[in-house]
Parts: sequence; C-alpha cells; structure tokens
Amino acid sequence: MNQTVEIPWGGDALQIRMPSRWRILGELKPAVVQAARSPQEACKEALAAPIGAQRLASRDLAQRKILIIADDHSRPTPVRDFIGPVLDELAAAGVREGDIRILLANGVHRASRPEEIECKLGREVVGRFAPICHDAYDPQGLEYVGTTSRGTRVVLNKLVLQADLILCLGALEPHLLMGFGGGLKMIIPGCAAAETVGRNHLQGVDPDDFDYVGVSGAQSPMRLDLEEGAALAGKEIFIVNAAMDAHAHPVQFFCGDPVKAHRGGESFVEGLARLDVPEQSDAVLTNSFPMDLDLRQSIKCVGNSLYACKPGGVMMGCLRCDQGIGEMPTSRNLPYPVMKALLKIIGKHRILGLVEKAKKDQPVEEIFVGHFALQMLRRNHLAIFSDSSALPPDIGKRLGVARSFTAAQNMVAWAASKVPKNATVWVVPHGGATYARPEHLMNQ
Repeated sequence: MNQTVEIPWGGDALQIRMPSRWRILGELKPAVVQAARSPQEACKEALAAPIGAQRLASRDLAQRKILIIADDHSRPTPVRDFIGPVLDELAAAGVREGDIRILLANGVHRASRPEEIECKLGREVVGRFAPICHDAYDPQGLEYVGTTSRGTRVVLNKLVLQADLILCLGALEPHLLMGFGGGLKMIIPGCAAAETVGRNHLQGVDPDDFDYVGVSGAQSPMRLDLEEGAALAGKEIFIVNAAMDAHAHPVQFFCGDPVKAHRGGESFVEGLARLDVPEQSDAVLTNSFPMDLDLRQSIKCVGNSLYACKPGGVMMGCLRCDQGIGEMPTSRNLPYPVMKALLKIIGKHRILGLVEKAKKDQPVEEIFVGHFALQMLRRNHLAIFSDSSALPPDIGKRLGVARSFTAAQNMVAWAASKVPKNATVWVVPHGGATYARPEHLMNQ
C-alpha cells in the first residue's frame, strides 16, 4: 500500500513516506474556491458597498490628511493588486495625492527592505508616495493616547494621530491569538510601540485557552483589547481586507467599518480555512505553506493544526523558512527531554511564571511566544523539519521546545517512536493558511 504523501514545497512538492503500519486518516485541505479573476475588480465592488460605513468616493475628503496602512513583508497579502481601486476612491472624493501618506505596519518586525516594499505595494505606488516603515522602538515617532480597561498602555505612531482618515489594507486569515487577523490589527500591533504590542499579546496568555485560532474576535481578549486601544486614537478608520485562498490569492474583499466589516469577514474565512476533524489522530504532519517566509511565520502551522492531534500525540511541522530564522529570538535551552519532563512536573498553570523568569530581560512579546510554545510542548511532542540552509543545524537545541531535523524521513522515524505502532495520522498540506477544529470543539 502506498504510504507516501505529497505537500507543497516552494515551487515544487515534497514527498514523505509514512510508516507502513500507520493509518492515514486523510488530508485536511481548505475549501476549493475560485480566486478573484481580477483582485482590482473584486476590491472595487466591495468598496462600492462598504459594510457599516459610507462609501469613500461619495464623501468630500478634499484637504483631508489620509493615512494608508498596509501589512508588511511578513504577510503574503498582495496589496499591490488592490491598492489601485483604493486610490481611485480617494481621488473621486477629492483627495490630493500630496495629502496621502503610506505607512507599513511593521509592528515589532524589522523594517521592510526596499525590494520588499516594492513587492508589497508595486513600483509605481512606491515612486508616487515614498512609503515608510513603522518603528516600534523610536520614541520620537510615538505618542501615548491612553490605557485600555485591560491595562494596555496605548502608544501609537504619530502619523496615526495626525491623519483625518485611516485606511487599513491587509488580510483576513487564521490567527493563533485573535482567531483571525486583519481589521484593527493594522493599528495594534502594526503601528504601536513595542510596550503596547507586548502587553496586548499577553491578553491571550491563558493556560486553559492558549490557542484561539478560528475563534470569533468577539471572544478573543487580544482582539477586544486592541480594538479598544485603537479607538483611543479617536480617528475614523476604514478597512480593506482581503480573504485569500491557500495560495494567498484574493478571493473576496471586506471593506468598511473596522469592526463590523471584520466580523462579517470572519465567517467567510472560517468557511475557507476551517478544517473539520471528525477524530483526533496520534500524529499530525502539517506544512507551513503559504506562510513560508521565515521561522516565526512558518512555525505557526503547528499551532494552527494542533487540535487535529490527540493530547500526548506528535505534531510534525514541515517549515519552509525561505529567509531562515528571521526575527525569532533563539538561545540554547534545556534539552528537549528535560524540558518535556519539567513541564509535566510543574503543570500548565505555572508555565507563565517560568517563562517570565527565563525571559525577564527580553521584550514582553517574547513572554507570549515562550508561553505558547511551552503550552504546546506540554500538550504534545513537537518535531520540526526544514531543509533551509539558512537555519542553523542546532535550531532544535536553540528553541528547546521541539526536536529538529534536516531530513523529513528522520522526523517521521522519530515520531514513530512516540506513538502506537498502528498510529493514525492526519496530513495538513496548507497549515499556514488553515486551522483544525475537532467536532467536540465546534461550538466552543
């Protein structure tokens, strides 16, 4: 019996053999939908009938200062393919080109490189508007606007506060902490100070519910906190969010009020990206595609697919990591078996304290990253494979939370030693753009 599975890998495919005694339950794939034949036309149609907001082109925006915020190089959103209709709407409303600024929502990521900005926005738009990158660590470019009811001090890029109207261009996609990305995420964390980003991320640090992927924004503490924080700026915000297929091609657009339009888009993306799991398996093989940029983005496929696996089972992540580690901090940690044993002893409720002590001199956002990773390790065995030469060979030791392999078959062999001989396995080819939801969690 053929036990070979095939997953997208760069511009090609990667074939991986499963053990002969394993039972492959199937491949969990996203819904098959046709991408918009013209992202420009699809966006134009959505802009003509925005959700919960007045159409831009029907307003008098002459002499108003407009700020367009776009997601950065870490996201595959092809903003260049739909920013044209947005600029046309503004021109129809009387906006002068000189009154438009473009800011990339880099959050705490590094500044986007010139070639990355051009790829994101297109050469013609870059030439006309000279976009700039948000810097979360520049006190001269930031200003305090208030504190949320959850205790997050909101410090934002001054360009946000100088604008009369803000347009957020990004994607609606599965997100580990907020359920779905997009919406006001362009403001916080996209254009916020590092302190604000960290505190907002910590809203999702919960030992019982640490993985919020696919949960409605109305139930995500981080989403509710950032929406409250963005409102403190006192600015009108209009979103243009693309729902994309598993190949990062726009399928439909949701435009208008940053909360109403975003909530409306959530159910649509759920229909695209949710993978219904009739039974959890002993092992899961998941793939980072299309979030293949670097380690920080690629490893999200493991969290996205986590609930397809039984507690105690093995998660195997195939991480493309085209640009290597990227901005994910790594340092030598306790050996994998020691870390696994330690987590079993201390239990889920003491993990946060352990992380805070270990990362006391690191940015607060890293506390969230460490907590999430250790909660996954407490629940499951974790293994990662990448053939990227940009990743150091000891990346597993640096992370401490996963065994790492440079050959996919070696990863599978290790996984086989951790599960029953007749183990069941799910395969998730597009783990970067989908999320698994078992039947018993459907209504939670």
